[in-house]
This record gives sequence, structure tokens and C-alpha cells, in this order.
Amino acid sequence: MPITLVEQNWFRWAILLILGFPLVMILLNEVIVRLRQEEKPLVATIIIFRNLVFPLVALLLFLTRVLEIPEETTIIRSVKTLVWIGMIHAILSAFKVVIFDQAVAGSWQERVPDLLLDLIRFFLVACITAVILSTVWKIDLGALLTAFGVGSLVIGLALQDTLKNLFSGILLLFERPFALGDWLQVGDTIGKVIKVNWRSVYLQTRDRDSVVIPNSILAQGNFTNYNRPTPLHVERFLFGFSYDDPPNKVIQVLTETALSTPGILRDPSPWVRVENYADFSITYQIGLFVDNYETMLKIRNDFVIRIWYAAKRYHLTIPYPIQTEYHMDLATMPKPNPTQQVTDMMRSLPNFGNMAAERFIEEKDASNIRYYAQGEWVFQEGERILGLYLILNGHAVILVRDNNEQNQEIARLGQG
Repeated sequence: MPITLVEQNWFRWAILLILGFPLVMILLNEVIVRLRQEEKPLVATIIIFRNLVFPLVALLLFLTRVLEIPEETTIIRSVKTLVWIGMIHAILSAFKVVIFDQAVAGSWQERVPDLLLDLIRFFLVACITAVILSTVWKIDLGALLTAFGVGSLVIGLALQDTLKNLFSGILLLFERPFALGDWLQVGDTIGKVIKVNWRSVYLQTRDRDSVVIPNSILAQGNFTNYNRPTPLHVERFLFGFSYDDPPNKVIQVLTETALSTPGILRDPSPWVRVENYADFSITYQIGLFVDNYETMLKIRNDFVIRIWYAAKRYHLTIPYPIQTEYHMDLATMPKPNPTQQVTDMMRSLPNFGNMAAERFIEEKDASNIRYYAQGEWVFQEGERILGLYLILNGHAVILVRDNNEQNQEIARLGQG
């Protein structure tokens, strides 16, 4: 019985490909244009289907249905392999776009590192590759795994540094000592984590430079995370002030300046302490708390600028090392008189007058000027006081211990 051309199977497939393939491509082009106008990330996946998957599927149908080439031939198996590869690429792209690229800020999808995505992608590709080799190429996977096991030893020796970084990245993935957006210090490098992959971690410095740190170095734990365990961060500063400036006054000025600087927290409050007595100044260390390390650079700049103005306002001296040479004649220099200040004070008091002052001058080594910091004890209760003591500057408080062993103020003494 004769069969017409229309009734033949290859002819129907040829008509279907001639008419259907251009329609599908036109439809995909329209979808791509619409997605680009709406700035949708899914456009990349549709482009993969248009440029790779559907042309390969059309080619496979043309070879097998129109030309009727047997599927056991090498060319058909090769085209099938390319179709599977295109499908894998498109599916993985769609998965990444739908699950992660459109993730809401703060969601778990946003916190998933790129390394985990790479591992999932590698696992899926490996599984589908095994299916392709088994179904398309009819390869015995058991024998292939045996051969791969022997060859993996050679590959492992050749790529031991790469594999070391890979497994270090996996350990970091499970331990999670840092996340995207954290500020790390590795050696002398400080930067924000912007990318984590199977080989290394990418840090962006404050200068907008990218620094690549291998995972094997970070896996050793030789780094500092400024965002863990909490974003709260303390920044330390060292300042030098003159020996003529009272330490309590300097501490008060530094504390007030810190509390008035925007960005510095009041709770925990800043702390100031005397670090050491240097050659040219007294060194003070101050610790400032901020709620995020990323804002520290601006806060540090504002605080240091305010310190200069505060020092000028309160007549504090920030010395710097200088060497000045003076030529003096010691024979003509007036000798210092430590009792002059005391005698001037006594002459100004009605209870003493000039006679007491003259009598004081006649005493040998009568004057002994002492300096006390705020809160220091001059005399303890019950201690015997020998001689006469005058307050030349400041004031003193007289305290008496009550029945509850608490100090109660009963008088306040001023100058003179």
C-alpha cells in the first residue's frame, strides 16, 4: 500500500521543526525583552534556554526523527550529552536565581555562602554526569569508579595545595567563624568579607582593594573577627599630655570629649587610664565603644580632632619631643625659694600676719610642698599631725566614720 509524503513520520517532524522552532525562539525573545525591562534576574536563565538548550533539542530531533540516524551512533550520543549539559546549566541557573538571588535581606538564603552553592552545584553535576555516562554512553560505573580511584591518588598528589584549600573551605563552611559582611584582620590586612568560594576568601579593604586569602590560612584560625561574638567593638587610643597637667583633669577632659563625640556609646562607657610615664609626656590610654566596626574610621577621626580643641580649651599641653639648648650663667641665676609661696599665703591670712611669716622663714627646712591627687588621703583618722599645714590650692574634705562604718563629711577646707 503506497504511503504519501504527509503520512511519513520524518516529514511530520520536519514540518513541526520548521514551524515550531522559530515560534519558540520568537516567544523566548519576547519573554527576554519583557524580563529585561522589569530588571528580573531570571532573564539569564531564559537566555540559556534560548541560546543553548532549545537549539540542541531541535538538533537532536532533526538527527533522530528527520534524518532517522540510529541512537547508538556516536554523533547522537554526543548531541544527547550536550543536551543534558545544557539542561543542567539552565536548571542550576534557575535554582540559584529563584532561591538565592531574590532572597529577602536578612533571610537564610542571603546568608548562604557561595562555597555551599558551589558544592551543591558540583554534587548535582556529578550525579547527572553519572546518569549520562550510564544511560547515554552505556558505561559501567563500577569499573569507572575503580579506575578513578587509582587515578585520584596521582591527582591528589599533583593538586594537594588546591585540595587543602578546598577541604579548609568546607571546614570553615561548617564552623562558620565569619559570614559575608564581617570585618576580618588577617596579619596586617583588614577587610570586609565579600565572597567565599572553594579556594579562598575575598576581603575588601577600606581603600576598596580586593585581597584574596587562601582558605588554608584562615582554617588555621590566625585571624580576628571584629563582628563576632557581637558587633560591639572597642577602639583604643594613646595620647600624651604634659607632666604639668594633673592626671585627674586630663582623664576628665578625655572622658567628656569621648561622650560628646557622635557614635561613641555611653553604655558601655569609655574608660581612661594612665599607661606610663614616657620621656616627654604622661601617656594615657582611652577605650571607646562603638556598635559597629565599619563606622570606626569616621568616629576615630572625629574624636581625635575634638581632642585637640578640648586640649586648647582646657589649657592642656600635648607635648612633642624637642631638644632646646640654653646657655646660662649659673652664678647669676636666682636660687629658688620654696618657702616664698607659703610665706605669701601666711601674710595674707589675718590669723598669722607678717610676724608669723618672718618666724617661719627663720626655721630651717620648714617648707615642704606636697601634691595630692583627687581622692587621696592627706591624713587618716587617728593619725597624729605634726606641724602646721596650709592649703595652697584646691580644697580638702574632713570625713568622720559613723557607727555604720560609713564616712560622713563634716567640713570642707579651702585655700589658706
